[in-house]
Amino acid sequence: MRSILCLESADSDVIMAAADAAAQRNQARVSIALVGMDGYLLRFKRLHQAAPASCEIAIAKARMAALSGKATADLEASINTNRPALLQLSMALNQPAVSMGGGLPLMAGDQCLGAVGVSGMTPAEDSAIASAGVQALRELLAVTTD
Repeated sequence: MRSILCLESADSDVIMAAADAAAQRNQARVSIALVGMDGYLLRFKRLHQAAPASCEIAIAKARMAALSGKATADLEASINTNRPALLQLSMALNQPAVSMGGGLPLMAGDQCLGAVGVSGMTPAEDSAIASAGVQALRELLAVTTD
């Protein structure tokens, strides 16, 4: 047996606030989704002037990152180079999930606790905003292990 960590409501609030702050600093017109390890939505925010499609895409990016435990940009790069079979992954998951840059898993060691997905800007800008959420988790984990 092993213990499994999971995101609590307060953790989700901190992670979402960090990603939101990064988006606000950059005046990004994005949607931000935070999902748990099961891919189900914990938090969501659509910023002013974010495109309607960014809502579903942010959730789908977060879901793919959580269920695969990998950054969606890495999956996208694999599809575009040597692993086109990964296109079938979203169908196998039986949930809307996409391999487009902007989704990052929230890792505690080798355990995926969930993911942040961002959509609305370039893949690099979306990923940078999601990275703020990942950094917030690292800081939370550092406090709990001290």
